[in-house]
Amino acid sequence: MNLWELSKLLEGQLRGDGDFQVQGVSSPEYPKEGTAIFCKPEQVEKLKGMQVALVVTEEVDFPRYVKVKNLRLALAKFLSHSYPEKHPCGVSPKAHIEEEVKIGENAYVGPFVFVGRGAVLEEGVKVYPFCYVGEGVRIGRGSVLFSGVHVYPGCVIGQGVRIHSGSVIGADGFGYYVGPEGIFKLPHVGRVVIEDFVEIGANTCVDRALIDETRIGKNTKIDNLVQVGHNCVVGEANVIAGQTGLAGSVKTGKNVMLAGQVAVADHVSLGDNVVVSGKAGVSKSLEGGKVYGGVIPAMEWSKWKRLYAYVLRLPELFKEKKREDKDSP
Repeated sequence: MNLWELSKLLEGQLRGDGDFQVQGVSSPEYPKEGTAIFCKPEQVEKLKGMQVALVVTEEVDFPRYVKVKNLRLALAKFLSHSYPEKHPCGVSPKAHIEEEVKIGENAYVGPFVFVGRGAVLEEGVKVYPFCYVGEGVRIGRGSVLFSGVHVYPGCVIGQGVRIHSGSVIGADGFGYYVGPEGIFKLPHVGRVVIEDFVEIGANTCVDRALIDETRIGKNTKIDNLVQVGHNCVVGEANVIAGQTGLAGSVKTGKNVMLAGQVAVADHVSLGDNVVVSGKAGVSKSLEGGKVYGGVIPAMEWSKWKRLYAYVLRLPELFKEKKREDKDSP
């Protein structure tokens, strides 16, 4: 495409030669001639003299560029348009398809895939090699299971869902009776429901519910190596970063953001628009619309409880100290 066409695609303002041909994208760190470069104003100087087109958020001194409101959104539009994801169609003769399975048009079932009895793969579903789709699973239109995904029986996956390699959907939750009689497994007879347009990263696990369902809300994005425990209800448009763990029966509202290695204790609720910073441990429910964090290295639990009690009293102690200083002669 030329630069004029790019400006229309990005809904931006053209500056300079609209006939300049854009052939792909490159980064400001490793620029390539003939490409579009999405960059910050301070990165422009080192690109001067190159035959490239820039995409920026403000006016700059460069012979050809497109000015946009949001650089990252513009990059997403460009990449989606210029590098569309391509998937094959058809059912491999090396796949094992059980009885009463329904497979929609333009679907793909790769070699060494197992699809259990009564499963439904709607139109355009793509299941890559070495996936397991259990009995009675339903996968919505246009969803993609990349190589090595395992979906246990009875789970429901909405439309436009992407699940990356190595993820396990619907394994038993970590639930046991532990008492003087011994340790007894609680068989998990619930299911997992993943709503529309969710993306789940590689090697992430979403456990099935004990009785009801574990649910991942619409448009939620989950990174690699995340654990979602049994009976969790994750709200819409959550963003959950890598190595985060949600214990059983956690509930989150809309637009919750959990940074890397956050740990959320069981039966905790997080309100809408909560943000939790990396490595934080959440042991109680959090009010919506606030940012939370705080990390302290592990220590003996009895010592930590005493220390935490003092931490909570610090504001009061400072006030008392100020009063004492004021009253002293």
